Amino acid sequence: MKLVLFKTLANITNKQFNIMSEVEKLVIEAQNHRAVNHPYLIALQDGTLNNPYLAIKDFSIQYSGYTTWFPRFLTAAISKITNHSHRAHLLDNLCEESGNIDSDELELLKKLDIKEEWVQGISHPELFQRFKRALGTNDNSKIDESTEIWREMFLNVIYNGSEAEVIGAIGIGTESAVKHIYKYITVGIQSHTDLKKYDYVFFELHSEIDDEHGKIMIQIAEDMVKSNPSNFDDIRKGMLKALGLRVMFWDMMLERSKSL
Repeated sequence: MKLVLFKTLANITNKQFNIMSEVEKLVIEAQNHRAVNHPYLIALQDGTLNNPYLAIKDFSIQYSGYTTWFPRFLTAAISKITNHSHRAHLLDNLCEESGNIDSDELELLKKLDIKEEWVQGISHPELFQRFKRALGTNDNSKIDESTEIWREMFLNVIYNGSEAEVIGAIGIGTESAVKHIYKYITVGIQSHTDLKKYDYVFFELHSEIDDEHGKIMIQIAEDMVKSNPSNFDDIRKGMLKALGLRVMFWDMMLERSKSL
């Protein structure tokens, strides 16, 4: 089933909003959450932090603590999914995390001037390491304990949550939101560093491919609610947990930026 892109809340009339499904409304709620529009992200984009370049460099260190664990998050989520079709979608996502990009997605990336050899066969954590190295970041730089807490608590949400809660956390609260988050970061990198597209391709790749994953996750959530309406509450709970943990991380990053 083909999914439609959702407009932002500001562009939706009351009539349009009323005919949306409950899951579509959750997507709007997620996209308007503080985690997706945090003051840290806006300042990183606009260059209003104390030292914009050092802030991006610090971001590269701390966020790597999350990106290196993302395949682990997906693996844990897959173990919780019982529907074979839904499980297959997450397995495809995990495969792409390892650098296996299909022909349709490669065509999409070409339109963005992203060359196949930049990304094909290269795991996403390694793409992030490329970004770090381009900034001259020391691979042994220590991550903050708040970063460790974020990734450990997010993993616990997946391990301990219901199947619907897992989809809410890694789907609605993560995959459908990162496109919007990464736009702030991409503009910040373009405006306040001399990095080339090759160096920060991790973000543009995820903005496009994760958008596709996000749509699939939305459809999975729709399926779950149709099969059992009580799943809606757990989906929203998982979403809010994921977004709340990300707010905690951005709050920490904003505080760190003051001392750079």
